[in-house]
Amino acid sequence: MAGDKDDASTDIEKNVKAFAKDISTAATKVLSDSADKKKKSKDKKDSKKDADPPEITFVLDNNPVTKSRTPAEQAAEVADGKSWVCWGAHMADKARHVVMKVDDKVSWEPKKVFGDDFAEFKKQWASAMKSNSLKNAAGGDGWNDTDSFHLELADSKISHTDERVTACFEEYVRLTREKGKGKNDNFEKDYASKLKPYIDAAEKKKPAAEKVQ
Repeated sequence: MAGDKDDASTDIEKNVKAFAKDISTAATKVLSDSADKKKKSKDKKDSKKDADPPEITFVLDNNPVTKSRTPAEQAAEVADGKSWVCWGAHMADKARHVVMKVDDKVSWEPKKVFGDDFAEFKKQWASAMKSNSLKNAAGGDGWNDTDSFHLELADSKISHTDERVTACFEEYVRLTREKGKGKNDNFEKDYASKLKPYIDAAEKKKPAAEKVQ
């Protein structure tokens, strides 16, 4: 059904929690190993004490919109410019997000946190994804710059002919043509041909006086 959400058969939360544990250990080690190398490379006469590297932890994001989504919820995310498709893995309850914490404080800037060690961090991220059977937001392997903390199961995006996609398109058009929500320009450009029938249907519903404005 188009309104269904949670899927009892999915392993996504188990896999993402295991991933979060693995990458937390690996990420902290990346910074620790880097700090040790820098200390060893310094002149022995330099007695200045270096700060200990931070502890990095990743946890499952418990915000409801980062879990399973109905077509209406997905449409709202698209209208808000936070998602770009009407067939994402969240709609199949096969995607989750993680949150990064640095010494227990949430951070959304991994490039800043890891600095010169960011490339090594991305290698560890890709390894943890592979060992836990996860893909990125594009359905591929490794780090994704666009939606970095999104993780999903392989082949989890729903079919474009699924009734949930139809419901998502209809709700997106309702939100942006009837309810005053802003349009997602990239979404409308990329999927203009798919959107057209829904936009045309919405236009037919408008009173004649409103159509000529």
